Amino acid sequence: MLSLTRKGRVTEFELIETYFRRGAHGPSVVLGNGDDAAVFRTDPGFETVISVDALIAGQHVPSICSPQGFATRLLGRGLSDLAAMAAEPQYVLLSLSLPVLQTNWIEQFAEKFHQLAVQWGLDLIGGDTAKGPLAAQVTVIGRVQSGRAISRVGAQPGDQLWLFGSDLGGARAYLEVLNGSCDGNLVWAERYWRPQPLVSQGLALSGRANALIDISDGLCQDLLHILRQSDGPLSVDLDSGVVPLAPGLIESFGETRALEMALTGGDDYCLLAAVPEGTDVPPDGVCLGHLHLADTSRITIDGLPLPPEWSLGWDHSR
Repeated sequence: MLSLTRKGRVTEFELIETYFRRGAHGPSVVLGNGDDAAVFRTDPGFETVISVDALIAGQHVPSICSPQGFATRLLGRGLSDLAAMAAEPQYVLLSLSLPVLQTNWIEQFAEKFHQLAVQWGLDLIGGDTAKGPLAAQVTVIGRVQSGRAISRVGAQPGDQLWLFGSDLGGARAYLEVLNGSCDGNLVWAERYWRPQPLVSQGLALSGRANALIDISDGLCQDLLHILRQSDGPLSVDLDSGVVPLAPGLIESFGETRALEMALTGGDDYCLLAAVPEGTDVPPDGVCLGHLHLADTSRITIDGLPLPPEWSLGWDHSR
């Protein structure tokens, strides 16, 4: 039992020992959290996949947010990167900055973090804590069979463009709720605070997709990475009639604005895959169109150019 010397507060070392060292590590972990660095065994025939993601209060989430929501968005973002590489999650490193090391917030954050780590097969093997503005970084580590990682490079003319995930635009619409522009919607809040990384779909696309990316910065913006990083410039004409819109978007914003939110809003963490036509794909996907060789990489919707007033997605320099 932790003995507090300050009401509701802990030191950095008490915090780590009490909230982030839980039980035994998996058999591949030689040395876990609590030392200067972690040590784990790599598996013959596999390659290691590593990604780091940050979550900063006031930038990526509201300045005041629940510890459970903060933990869920943090891990969801990182795991979605592994899903986009068709990688199996294995380990996670956590760096956490808090204005005040208060036990109530930390306890709720840690409980949710550990719950999700177990759910997704992640072993917390180390990290860091500090006093400062509310922010966190996770480094997620996974594995993939040698030569089987899927990158955003490799799409081919004739590939079908497949979208995997529940729907689009809900997280973007929730920002309008946060700034008071419209009434709340439970589905939008769920999409924003509880992103569901599509790990199983990513694994199922191994050996099937030529290119794969997760939708974090907006479908159009992330799609352009696939189109521009192929052997030659590619174009695609999106079918607006099959784009899965989050519930309530059209009713609240109208068809045009709803489509804009779905295609440019970001924070959806769905998967976008370029797959050879005729390939079996996971059952919960929808085909948005076909990729064609072009003189320049471009996206059209129902045969028309993207509206010039659309901002195509999240800009990390803003």
